[in-house]
Amino acid sequence: MLALSDLKVPAPPADAADADYRLDAPGEIMNWLRELLQSQARLQLSTPAGEAIHTVLRALDTPRGMLTMEAPQAGDTLAPVLASDELVATAYLDRIKLQFDLSGLVAIRGDGAEVLRAPVPLRLYRFQRRQAYRVASAGQLYPALKLADADLPRIRVVNVSAGGVALHWPTHVVPVPQAGQEITGTLELEREVSFATLLRVQHLTQGEQGAPHQAGCAFVSLAPTAARALQVFIDQAQKRERLMRRSS
Repeated sequence: MLALSDLKVPAPPADAADADYRLDAPGEIMNWLRELLQSQARLQLSTPAGEAIHTVLRALDTPRGMLTMEAPQAGDTLAPVLASDELVATAYLDRIKLQFDLSGLVAIRGDGAEVLRAPVPLRLYRFQRRQAYRVASAGQLYPALKLADADLPRIRVVNVSAGGVALHWPTHVVPVPQAGQEITGTLELEREVSFATLLRVQHLTQGEQGAPHQAGCAFVSLAPTAARALQVFIDQAQKRERLMRRSS
């Protein structure tokens, strides 16, 4: 029989949400900067006083750790940005917002045109609406939910988002969880990527004529390593989607 847990999970520390969005690993930061370069997404550089310019990334010097950006045509807008001690760069890739502090910005003459240069940021923030992007199941084996009761079958996961999962709950697996109840298990995203999770059922749609029930579940709590694995899984799916759109 399925055990529906009454476990109460303590609230995460105040900086846990910040950690969910923050990237400190140089490799990850460079990967996102390459995405900005390849997509030529518009970058906004803004000061605390509200001055701002728009630019695009033109080159990424990995060995030297430097960014090269296009200088705006209107020189009068650039001066207050260059003079500011604090700059925030903001860009959008599909449903993802990227943001990072920019220090040491200078304007130089390169290849006959003025460009902007600055060191690669040491930290990058990636924001995404929790339910904005869902990764649909690409097969029958993964992703899946392995329930705490080893005698019960794995439950097929229809889609995954940063906020939760949608399940195909077989009619013969009882008891069928109801809205508000909690489920413990292991979420298997891929063959070698899995983590323990606690889910709360948000809604349940009864299946007709033996069809599986549709259960929408939210993550109650995720360990930092689990949250990271989940975000990497979603990021990779979005990257594949962008590459497919470019090649079509």
